[in-house]
Amino acid sequence: NGSHVDKSKQTVSQFIDQWLVTYVTTNCTARTSSGYEGNIKRYINPSIGSVAIQSLRPDHVQNIYSAMLERGLSKTTVLHVHRILKEALGHAVKWGILTRNVADSVSPPRREEKEMEMWDIPTIHKFLELSKGTRFGYLYKFALSTGMRRSEISGLKWESVEMPVGDDEKGSLGVVSALHRIEGHGLVEAEPKTKGSRRSITLSPKTVDLLRAVRGTQELRRIEFGSLWDNTGFVFTHPNGTPLIPDQITQDFASISKRHSLPHLTFQGLRHAYATLALKKSI
Repeated sequence: NGSHVDKSKQTVSQFIDQWLVTYVTTNCTARTSSGYEGNIKRYINPSIGSVAIQSLRPDHVQNIYSAMLERGLSKTTVLHVHRILKEALGHAVKWGILTRNVADSVSPPRREEKEMEMWDIPTIHKFLELSKGTRFGYLYKFALSTGMRRSEISGLKWESVEMPVGDDEKGSLGVVSALHRIEGHGLVEAEPKTKGSRRSITLSPKTVDLLRAVRGTQELRRIEFGSLWDNTGFVFTHPNGTPLIPDQITQDFASISKRHSLPHLTFQGLRHAYATLALKKSI
């Protein structure tokens, strides 16, 4: 096509390492960067990492996808890998290392259309009753009352909550941060998932009462722990005030559901439950 590309012995693995350092770490969140690194380490480098990047062919990439599906991995996981490869190789083209993006010439699987899992209203109330008094009982009810994501609830601070002085009045909160546990970085505060996720939520009088109970319990714990109390400012914390690890919420939710033989549902499913008008009227 009339363009010139210098001959390079750089391998796919070497290029992607360079891409991670020079582009991803400066343009993506720590969570996104960690996700990229995990997929690259597990699926891309073992398959084509040693191939010279200028010798990379579409069939090399297509074989990765076929092998992943044969191992029983989901189409969604394959699509994540495809997106990473396409973006990385796109920068190789921009930087003059390649003349074309071979990922444009492969056929990733179509995205799976899964039926949304949902609990009916009696099951939701049964779960709330079963989880009442447990370490995340307040948090589960709060999730069902607000539709917030796990990371948003974990990252919620009192400074973002406005509660009325009187009873039977509505309050509000601002979703302005999220908390993630990222391998190699520990707990990391970040902005919400998308620009649209940064929002204000109106709190019903019942939800305001719930938060008052949370704050009252937290105040008792602060007195109990004394100098060992860690004043992090988060709404939902461990007894000593330290922030929650989001993964623990998911694990506890799954444990309660399994122990009491409730229909399978992920914690993310509580967001869908919140969206039903019947549930909003009954919580």
